[in-house]
Amino acid sequence: VTQGARRLLGPAWILSHLAVLTLLVATINLGFWQLRRLDERRHHNDRVAAQARWDPVPVATAVGAAHASGDLSYRPVVAAGTFDPVREIQVANRPREGVPGVEVVTLLMLADPPDTAVAVNRGFIPLAVRANADPMSWAPPPGPVEVVGLAMAGRSGGHVSGDEVDRIDLELLTKRWGLRLLPAYVQASPDGTDDWPLPLPTPDLGEGPHLSYAVQWFIFTLIGLVGYPLVLARVAQDDRLVA
Repeated sequence: VTQGARRLLGPAWILSHLAVLTLLVATINLGFWQLRRLDERRHHNDRVAAQARWDPVPVATAVGAAHASGDLSYRPVVAAGTFDPVREIQVANRPREGVPGVEVVTLLMLADPPDTAVAVNRGFIPLAVRANADPMSWAPPPGPVEVVGLAMAGRSGGHVSGDEVDRIDLELLTKRWGLRLLPAYVQASPDGTDDWPLPLPTPDLGEGPHLSYAVQWFIFTLIGLVGYPLVLARVAQDDRLVA
């Protein structure tokens, strides 16, 4: 056994071996984690694509059915009723294609069932438009309307500041507006017009960066598996190297 080989059993090198082993285990697990994320994204996309082919149903009906299936988000729905422009709020920090802006959420009193309300995300307004345009330019239409869109689950833990919130928290909106809302909101679908607010685009069904991230983590693992033994071999063969 050479002096270099014995050196590799010293305390400093043992710590190095353990550190590299830990990093290899971490990079392998991160790679498989990204593959699991990719699989989840694909299942999500398949579900959204399948539901997009369904005919819209009344939003109250969709919410009722979701209690049994637990599957509500991205379900095509229709909501008929009257907007309440007094009960409106804006979701802050919602850029679109690099343009800073907000999303406008307005309460809709449903015609059926009576005394039932649902929050409707009517779409995007750039900050420049909000600052300079007449607010009536994005006011909801008066009288009975029919909104076609997607049922979406809210997000808890929201915060309110003035007339803005950081997310669509339905419990928070229930307290603010003083009306019990359906446990889902409607994201209005594009209607072919250029009026403010602009309805949000259809869901992104891309797979995201998960596959490329997984490949990167596995490359890091391969570098460690190949490179570290080469370093050890060089140290073992060269007695001039010190630990």
